[in-house]
Amino acid sequence: MIKTLSFFHRLLGIYFFLGCCSFCSLSATEYNIIPYPKQLIPELGSFSFNKRTVVLCPSHQPEVLKLAEQFSDQMKLVSGLRLDVRDFVLTDTVNSIIFNQLPITGNPEEYTLNISPKAIRIEAGAPTGFFYALQTLYQLLPAEIYGKKPVKGIIWAVPAVRINDSPRFKYRGMHLDVGRHFFPVEFIKKYIDALAMHKFNSFHWHLTEDQGWRIEIKKYPRLTEIGSRRDETLVGYYYDRFPQQFDGKPYGGFYTQKEAREIVAYAKERFITVIPEIELPGHATAAIASYPFLSCVPDSTVKVATKWGVFKDVYCPRDTTFRFLEDVLTEIMDIFPSRYIHIGGDECPKDRWKKTTECQELIKTLRLKDENGLQSYFVKRIEQFLNSKGRQIIGWDEILDGGIAPNATVMSWRGNEGGIAAAKSGHDVIMTPGAYCYFDKYQADPETEPTTIGGYLPLGMVYRYEPIPAELTTEEGKHILGAQANVWTEYMPTTESVEHMAFPRASAMAEVSWGARENRNWEHFCQRMPADFERYAQLDIHPSRAFFNVQFQTNITADKKLQVSLLCDNLDAEIHYNTNDKVPTVKDALYTGPVTLDKTATVTAAAFMNGKMMDKSLSKSFLVSKLTGMAYTKNLNNTWYDGGNASALTDGITGNTKVSNQWVGIGKAADGEIVVDMKHAQKIERFSVGLLNAPALCVMFPAEIRLLGSQDGVHYQLLAEKQLPASTLPTWEKIRPEITFPSTEVRYLKLQLKSAGPSPADNPESSIGSMIFMDEIGAW
Repeated sequence: MIKTLSFFHRLLGIYFFLGCCSFCSLSATEYNIIPYPKQLIPELGSFSFNKRTVVLCPSHQPEVLKLAEQFSDQMKLVSGLRLDVRDFVLTDTVNSIIFNQLPITGNPEEYTLNISPKAIRIEAGAPTGFFYALQTLYQLLPAEIYGKKPVKGIIWAVPAVRINDSPRFKYRGMHLDVGRHFFPVEFIKKYIDALAMHKFNSFHWHLTEDQGWRIEIKKYPRLTEIGSRRDETLVGYYYDRFPQQFDGKPYGGFYTQKEAREIVAYAKERFITVIPEIELPGHATAAIASYPFLSCVPDSTVKVATKWGVFKDVYCPRDTTFRFLEDVLTEIMDIFPSRYIHIGGDECPKDRWKKTTECQELIKTLRLKDENGLQSYFVKRIEQFLNSKGRQIIGWDEILDGGIAPNATVMSWRGNEGGIAAAKSGHDVIMTPGAYCYFDKYQADPETEPTTIGGYLPLGMVYRYEPIPAELTTEEGKHILGAQANVWTEYMPTTESVEHMAFPRASAMAEVSWGARENRNWEHFCQRMPADFERYAQLDIHPSRAFFNVQFQTNITADKKLQVSLLCDNLDAEIHYNTNDKVPTVKDALYTGPVTLDKTATVTAAAFMNGKMMDKSLSKSFLVSKLTGMAYTKNLNNTWYDGGNASALTDGITGNTKVSNQWVGIGKAADGEIVVDMKHAQKIERFSVGLLNAPALCVMFPAEIRLLGSQDGVHYQLLAEKQLPASTLPTWEKIRPEITFPSTEVRYLKLQLKSAGPSPADNPESSIGSMIFMDEIGAW
C-alpha cells in the first residue's frame, strides 16, 4: 500500500504551496514534470548528489534492482558520479536513493517519490511504478541527465518534494505509421524513448498499408520482396497540382522479424507494449500486389500504391484469403506478445464486393443485410481466430458498421460518436478522434509550416481534449480505456518531419492521458514546457518550435474595426512587432494589447526572452476596407468550403495557397452572387476580391466578375465588370483582381461571378463541375 502523508505534513505542504499560490512560480520553475503528478506537495530545500551518494535497493527484486542500476549508470555517464548500488537495509539511509518495494494492492503503475535534503525515497508495488517514479526523478534533474556523454558545470540536485502519483487511464498510446514512409530501427527506438519519458505505455505500430508492407513474413516472402517497394511517390500535397507529379524514384524498406523483436524488447524495458497493426480488409493494395489471389479480381495486376488515399482493391472474403491472414497473424503473434492485435477495419470500399458474384453469394448464404454485414463477418472471423490464440482485437470504429465483433475494442477516430456507441454497448474504447488526436494536421499557421494533410490542431487544442464524452454515464465511462495520438506519415518523409509533427504535441497528450482532470491547467503546462524542450534536445529530437512563435488572432469590434491580437504559448515571452515589413527587434513596439488596424497592413512580430528572439519572426497580412466586418449573403452555400466562419469574406484574413479551409466556395459549375449591406450609403470607387485556381480541386477562376451598386437593395446599377482569362498553371494560383470606376454613393454592393464552366474532362473529379473559390472582398 502507498503510505499516506501525515496530517502535519499535509498541512505544512498545503501552507507552503498556497503561500506560493496554486500552480505557483516555484512549482513552474522547479517542478517541470510532464505529465504532472496526481499530487505534488513542495518541500523546502533540495537533495544534492555527490560522490558519497548511494543507491539502496533490495537485491531479491531483480527487476527493481535493474532499474536502480540503470539510474546509477546514467548518472555516472553524464555526471561522473559513481553511485554504488547496495542492498537495502533499514539502517543509515542518509545521502541515498532508496527503492522500497511494497505489496501490490492496487494499480501497479502507482508510486510515491519523497525527496528531502537527506534522501530520496521511492516506493511502489511493482517494477512499473518504480520505472515511472524514475521518469519523474529524471525530469526533476537538469535536462543533461538524458545525455549520452559527460557534461561539466552542472549542479546535480533535485528540489525537495512529496509526490503521490498514478495514471488516470490505463491505456496511454502513441501511434506511428511506417507504411506511407519507412523509418529506421534507431529512430523507432528514439521515438520510444520520448514516449517512455512521458509515461506512455502503448506504441501502436502501423505496419501495413497500400503504399508499403513493412514487416517480414517468412511464409510469404513476396510481401517484402514486392509489397515493401513502390515505383515512385507523389510529390507535394495530394491536391497541389493537376495532373499530379511523381518523383520517379523507387521507394521501399521493411523490418526483419529480428529487428521487430529487437524493438519489442527495447520497448518492454521501458514498460511500453508494442501493438502491431495489420490492416484488413481494406488498405490491402501492397499485399494484393504481392499475392494477386487475395483480390476479388482474378487477373489483378495492381501495383503498390504510389499516392495517398483509399483504394478499391481490398481483401476478398474467401477461404484462401483467411488462410493467408491467419498465417500472417500467426507469425505476427510470435513476434509481438501484446494482448491486443490491431486489425484496422477502416476505409474499406465495397466496390469489388458489390460486383463480385462470389461475394454476393456469400452475403445470401450467410443471410447478411449488405456489404457492411460482410465486413462485419470478415472482422468477426479474424477475431475468432485471434481469440482462439489468447489475443484480442482492436479495430478502427468502422468495425461497428454491420455489427461489432463480440470481444473487440474500438478505436474511435471519426469523432466521439463511435466511442460513445461502443461504450454504451459494453465494449472497451480507446479514444483517438481526428479533431484532437491526429498529429498529421497543421499545428501553426499553414503558411509558416511544412505541408501536411490539412486541418488545424495546435498544442492547446490537444491539451484541452477530454477523452470521456459527456454523453456517457459514470459506468459507461469506465469502458474508456484511455486515449491515443496518431502520426500518419503521408507528408512526413523524414525522421525530422515526424519529430516536428509528433512533438511537442505528444507532451500535451501525455498529460491528457495520465494526469488527473482536475489538475489540468493550460497556463501551468505552458510554464513547464520550456524544460521539456531542453529534454527533447538531449534526446536529439527536433520538435516544432511553434510554442515559441507568435500567433495572430483577429476580432471585429462592435464599430467594425479590425483588431489583431498577438499571442505566444511561452507565457514569459515579450512580443515586439511592426508594420514596416522588417524583422522585429526589441526596439520595435512592445505588444501590450490588441492592435487596431485602420488600413490594409502586414504585421510582423516575434517573441523575445531576455532581449533575444526565441525562434523566428512571422508576418501576416490583413485587408481593411469599408466592408470589414460587414454581413453578407450568398446565393449558394457550400458546407465543405465555407471559409471557416460566417464572415469569412469580410474578416480581414486573406486565403492562401496551402489550405482550402479559408476559402469560400461556390460549386458545381454555378454562378456566384454575394450581396453586402454597408448599413449606410458610402462613396466607393475601387473594389477587389481574392480568387483561387486549384485544378486538382476542380477550382477555376470565374470567367467574369461584375459589381453592382444600389441605394435601396432593390434597384441596382452596374458599377464595373471584368473578364478574367483562364489560368494555365497546373498548381494553385491566387490572384486579387481590382476594378475601378467613378466614385459612386451606394449602400448595397452585389458581386456576381460567372462560372468558367465544366472542369477539364481528364480530371477524375470533373463530374462535379468547376467551383469558384473566393476570399476577402474589399471596397474603398
